[in-house]
Amino acid sequence: MADRKNRQSNIELLRIFAALGVVVLHLNNPAMCGGFDSVAFGSIEQFLMVLFESICICAVNIFVLISGYFMRDSMRRDLLKPVELLSMYIVFETASWLVRDLRAGSALTLSGFLGYLRPSYWFVFVYIALYLISPYINKMLKGLGKKEKKILLILSFLLFSVQPAAVDLFWSLSRSEGSQGLSSIGLFGSGAGYTIVNFVLMYLIGCCLRGIDDEDLTFKTGKLIFLLVTDVLLMVFWIYSESAATTLPLNNSTALNYENPLVIFEAVIIFLLFKNMKIRNNRVINRLAAASFPTYLIHINIITGFDIEVFVRSGTASFVILMAGTLIAVYLVCFVIFTVYDLITRPLVRLISEKWRKGRFITVNEAKQP
Repeated sequence: MADRKNRQSNIELLRIFAALGVVVLHLNNPAMCGGFDSVAFGSIEQFLMVLFESICICAVNIFVLISGYFMRDSMRRDLLKPVELLSMYIVFETASWLVRDLRAGSALTLSGFLGYLRPSYWFVFVYIALYLISPYINKMLKGLGKKEKKILLILSFLLFSVQPAAVDLFWSLSRSEGSQGLSSIGLFGSGAGYTIVNFVLMYLIGCCLRGIDDEDLTFKTGKLIFLLVTDVLLMVFWIYSESAATTLPLNNSTALNYENPLVIFEAVIIFLLFKNMKIRNNRVINRLAAASFPTYLIHINIITGFDIEVFVRSGTASFVILMAGTLIAVYLVCFVIFTVYDLITRPLVRLISEKWRKGRFITVNEAKQP
């Protein structure tokens, strides 16, 4: 959704990684493909699944962070972009509904269609909200001095990541009535980070990372890899420890909440690692990355009903190979579907763009730098 001007192929590659990460999370999800429910407790396959989950859980945060990084200096938003996103969402879900119900011989009903509008697509609506208010966030940041920006980021991180994560963990361990009400985000805790609060925090972090660029600061790749490995291992330890203390399923660990500090740190570290990559403008990567967001919309309908237990029964090595192969296949299928969709809808989008001028843009006057 961010402006694609001056895009870098290394960051475009990161978009692909993030899209694949979301697919992994849904393959592991017991309610979708049954990943965590299909492995024996204490098995190597379970450890690998926890490891995959720990590495990929930052995928959504990465998407939002990239937006903050690229959109920090833009004070205008195009209302056609949210319309395009919602249209894509509706078209893909309607097509899936028609294909599945017609093939099954089911009657086409409104309730049947609404059943395809899954909660899994929450990201679309929260992201659109962030997209629309982001120029006002940008204006606020431009009006702040360097020290004030640092204080804002630290306070936001403490109030909307550290504190709610601590409250969530306390509630998980104690199951004390009302303990979630201690959260600085809301009455029912952090919402696992599925909120506009976490999106704004990640957007702010992305903006600040762009500010680091302005100061020409660099981070050594070796140190970043060490930090990433440490972060992931801490997350794995948290997951197993919390499960042992509470008997809750591993995938219900608060370590996997989007607002968790470890998840946020992981998103930042992975972003910086990809940023350090020296990749020339690569047309193949850039073209494939165009399907990263559509993959989020399309893949759920592709993997629904998929039984990951088949992979688990195949052995450890085969399990890893089959998972990797599935990810590549799902992404390529989504890319093909999006390419066809884009070819069909592009003339209509161009026509709307030419006709719709008045009231189409939200523009915020820039604040003067103090």
